[in-house]
Amino acid sequence: MHEKTVKFLDTPANNNLTMMLNIADLSKVLGIGQHVILALVKLGRIPYKYIISAGGEILQFCPDAIKQYLKANPELIIDDEYLETLRQTLMAECPQGMNAVREFGNKIPGKKTFKYYYLIPHQSKKLGLIYYIRYLENGRLVPSKWSSGTNDAKVAEAWAIENRERLISEYYQKKAKKPVNLYKILTEYYEEDSPYLIVDAKRGRTLGDRRRKMNDAFVKKRFIPFLKKNHIRGSEDIDTALLARFQNELLKNVKAQTVNGYIAGIKMIFRHLITTGYAQNNPCGGLPRIRVRKEDVQATGCYELDMLKGIFNKEWKNPRHYILCLLIYATGMRNSEINRIQMCDIIEIDGEKFIDIPKSKTVNGERVVPLHPFVYKAIMDYAGEKADFIFPQSPNSFDDLCARANLSLAGHTGYTVEMLKKENIVFYSGRHFWKTLMRREGLGKNIEEVFMGHKVSANVAERYTRRDKWGRQKLVQKAQDVFTALARCLFE
Repeated sequence: MHEKTVKFLDTPANNNLTMMLNIADLSKVLGIGQHVILALVKLGRIPYKYIISAGGEILQFCPDAIKQYLKANPELIIDDEYLETLRQTLMAECPQGMNAVREFGNKIPGKKTFKYYYLIPHQSKKLGLIYYIRYLENGRLVPSKWSSGTNDAKVAEAWAIENRERLISEYYQKKAKKPVNLYKILTEYYEEDSPYLIVDAKRGRTLGDRRRKMNDAFVKKRFIPFLKKNHIRGSEDIDTALLARFQNELLKNVKAQTVNGYIAGIKMIFRHLITTGYAQNNPCGGLPRIRVRKEDVQATGCYELDMLKGIFNKEWKNPRHYILCLLIYATGMRNSEINRIQMCDIIEIDGEKFIDIPKSKTVNGERVVPLHPFVYKAIMDYAGEKADFIFPQSPNSFDDLCARANLSLAGHTGYTVEMLKKENIVFYSGRHFWKTLMRREGLGKNIEEVFMGHKVSANVAERYTRRDKWGRQKLVQKAQDVFTALARCLFE
């Protein structure tokens, strides 16, 4: 008898052939079919030896090597790569047979059923043998196994089928429940470039810089101290009753409308925690909004229309304050949109200048804004050779800059700080001024829809488009009407 070793893993030095097992013996010892052993040999996952004799090649297995192999607790997974390789091999070596099998399968009537589980026998001290279950999910093995508690294969199969959905669901829920530091999330959630806000933005929940900054300050200065004072450790300790007490505490020195806005910011954080599997419920969901009385609402005020005539023809001490006020009062743009202006956003349509706003607070905000020649010249004089953003990009510094610019304008109108507060005139009032001016000049509501970023009706959107000649002509005509109104009421 001649020996030829093809594959033998971790084989002991003792090579006594009388101790070797054949494939039938090993099948009985391990409790698996001979075809399974052949598959393990083919994959190189079990120690074996080929013996070449007069009767041909014989597979033999060393008991000591098998014992060492089992002690190592091998992880046996038939991966997709192996199955795909096997499929390609069969298609290459026996294409007719593969096609015949597939055609036969397609002709069999009725619903095709698949066994999305495997029974794995394990040795047990009490039962001698016990079946564990492994499941397939979306073509892949779930990386866990469950004991059926029985050595009866049929009972194990019934248990596997009955409990499949529950076990897989519980597995992934348990995997998703990672420890979460509530205060870390609260501290970082509304910070600039927050990874949490990036995740929410992909799900369609976006937030403007001004609101983000306000929420960030509120959470750090008011909400976190309140939670720590009440000894809150995790999100599960926060309930609706606790937030109601927080509302009452805020109402002592904050208006109802502001409280509702702050609670909306907290609600957004809990929506994130639920989406990412860190919380089970949103305590803000059952929290009633504070009713806002009409007398508590202070609308944003603005200057009388005739008060600003000729203001921008004067010389200002601070050119940055001048250009900021000129832009909001002569274009009606939002603060955040002015902050993002780049020189490349200034475009020309049929001889007239516009500012292209590709990103805005809403979809309707993606529009073009007419730029009066007076304003265009002022921008070019101020920006000079700048090739990128006209103003600083930090939302914090920009908000402060806008507030100071509003005070500079007040100096030219004769308004004091007390008068500004009384009439609630802020930098954003320039947008209200522009809207009021256009209405007084009788230019029609669609001026607001086209140039202010309000909701645009279908017929207006069709009439004023840059994609066709007729739409451009209408757009330029409306822009020229705006220029006439601005020249008569603001610049003359």
